[in-house]
Amino acid sequence: MESLRSRSEEGQRISKIAHNLPQIPVEGFTRVIQAISYLLCVLGTIIVGLRVYVRSKRSGSQRTWGWDDIFAVAGWFPLWPSIVFLIFATQWGLGAHDSQIPDGMLPYYQIRVKEYMFYFEMIYFASSVITKLAMAIMILRLSATRRYTYIIWGNMAVLSVNAFVCLVIMFVSCSPIPALWNEKLGYCRIKNGWIIISYAGSVVLAMVDWTCAITPFFMLRDLQMPKRRKVTIQIILSLGMFGSAAGLVRMGFYHAYDTEKYPIESLHNWGHTILWSVLEAGLGVIACSLPPLGVFFKKFYYNSSGSGRKSGPATSDSGTQLESLGGQQKGGLPGLRRKERPTWNRLEDSHSTSSQQNIVKTTKIYVETSSAEGDRPGQGRKGNGTYWSEDV
Repeated sequence: MESLRSRSEEGQRISKIAHNLPQIPVEGFTRVIQAISYLLCVLGTIIVGLRVYVRSKRSGSQRTWGWDDIFAVAGWFPLWPSIVFLIFATQWGLGAHDSQIPDGMLPYYQIRVKEYMFYFEMIYFASSVITKLAMAIMILRLSATRRYTYIIWGNMAVLSVNAFVCLVIMFVSCSPIPALWNEKLGYCRIKNGWIIISYAGSVVLAMVDWTCAITPFFMLRDLQMPKRRKVTIQIILSLGMFGSAAGLVRMGFYHAYDTEKYPIESLHNWGHTILWSVLEAGLGVIACSLPPLGVFFKKFYYNSSGSGRKSGPATSDSGTQLESLGGQQKGGLPGLRRKERPTWNRLEDSHSTSSQQNIVKTTKIYVETSSAEGDRPGQGRKGNGTYWSEDV
């Protein structure tokens, strides 16, 4: 009992020293971490703001939000507070080399930085999981094919289970929780629990990213969608691959969390893990909010090959205007007159990606014939009108 009390007192003394440390000058790699974090936050905020604008102002008569919109905005909210804790960590040495730390004070700076890293990881992980759910729901809206639905739902189930398991390990590995960054304050049931959940979380998140990025390549092939829009959506969703790559790269620095085995350059290596985590979260927020912004590029999409032909005089397959074929032709050939009625309206861009929307175009062609035999000149005999209805 006495030893536990003295241990707790020692932990509180260390914590007090750690919270009274002077800041480390921000330079070099630490400044890079800050710059990239600010840039991703600003870009993410702009993109999410444009998504909200499109859904509320540019979605036509049906201004309804889907679950993907809700999750996309919900995933953006945690991004800012996570960056706040990251900036605090950089001010106390995250990304710094050992030579920048005052002599004998490295363990205390490690405790201060690791505490901020814990808050960052928890909030960043929530943002990353929510944005990946938004991406998955958006893919489900693109196609109702059962095979792809099962794949995406399975993906979401794995992601949810992984998030739950990681949270449980995080909160039960050490008691109390501050012992995660200052072991003198308590004891840890699971040694290196932080490292275990870091590896597990990175692997599962990478798997989810790759699934969400590859599935649309097969799914979009049969959708009635302009070719350029298909390619754009595939490129946007492939940003998830960069997110997964970031998660895999940072795995090479997780060993530095074990400061007993790897005490050298710990703060610098931790900076690499946090930087790649920020890239993953920021790219996720941006990627899941980009597809609805296609409304700003309608002209680009619908002028692509095989889509978005401008309305005007009707033409035949070879490009000849069918109107020029009307009237009586030489040699008593039948006259062909094509009449198109604008009985359909272009869907809004926000609905053009749904396979449930069917576009029906009715084309009516009337053929008037005149006989070259038995009729006097100027007294053409008008035959029965032939009606042809074509659905496209």
